Amino acid sequence: MSATFLNFGARFYAFFTPDKYGKSENICLSLATPQDILNDPAQFGAFIGPVAGRIKEARWQDVHLEKNHGSHHIHGGSQGWSNQFWEYAFTTTDGHAEVTFSLNDEHSGYPGPIAVKTTYTLTTKAVIMKTTCTTKKKTIVNPTNHVYFNLSGNTKEDITKHQLQIQAAERLELDGEQLPTGKMLPVKGTGYDFQEPTFLDEVLTTLENGLDDAYCLKQIQPAIVLTHPTSGRQLRIHTNRQAVVVFSTTGFDLLLPLSEQQTMRSQLGIALETQELPDVINHPHFGAIELLPGEQKVFQTTYEIELQHD
Repeated sequence: MSATFLNFGARFYAFFTPDKYGKSENICLSLATPQDILNDPAQFGAFIGPVAGRIKEARWQDVHLEKNHGSHHIHGGSQGWSNQFWEYAFTTTDGHAEVTFSLNDEHSGYPGPIAVKTTYTLTTKAVIMKTTCTTKKKTIVNPTNHVYFNLSGNTKEDITKHQLQIQAAERLELDGEQLPTGKMLPVKGTGYDFQEPTFLDEVLTTLENGLDDAYCLKQIQPAIVLTHPTSGRQLRIHTNRQAVVVFSTTGFDLLLPLSEQQTMRSQLGIALETQELPDVINHPHFGAIELLPGEQKVFQTTYEIELQHD
């Protein structure tokens, strides 16, 4: 296996893995040129922060954040972590290759500065993403990675023939602006139920707008399993995060050129964004994302590849 990372936005750019016949292909959606990446409206593979998702009215306590999504704030703003260049260093640990991206964030508009390090470690069967955050002033952090997966390899097919399983019995109720209401909804018996492996085409034919939903994860690992039976590839995601936001790219026709001479279109990839629940600052019964001076937060997600043989 091999993986490629970019220092603009600490991006997880490409992940080449073999299929059950031994053919190695890219299982990420990767934009074609540096110019496309610098002007990327969809943040392909980007490390999102300080806070992923929407913050209602772009406000936390007395801090006013950038309103970059109507009257709300989303994905750290236009100067968030995905839009900054990070320092980087290569190392090897126990024979595994690592790249560590470092950023001292003074530009996003969040209190800080926030010092963040994200290390991607490539092992013989996985990419491990470990992030540490510290701050000089009380602030909030809830980062994620915005990588889009397509296990068919080199985007030969869309995602409808993928199977998805999520260890979650509840999802977040959202209003018309995709903001949490503060209520959790049971998924059992609905089109949002992935407690057992489910083919995406069975779900996406019934959900007009596709999936763009936050699931509250149980403490069961792997928390998420994505499988493409034709290629035999299975992505097993282990994480210490509270939730995952699943985005099926339904209706996502951006006409962006991808590296495999494809153009981005609806349901060509799926994002599985591990994080704490969105807009949790306005719903404290869901938890907290505050970071205090002298405190360190550590987040880890592992993207493990298994091969399923006939």
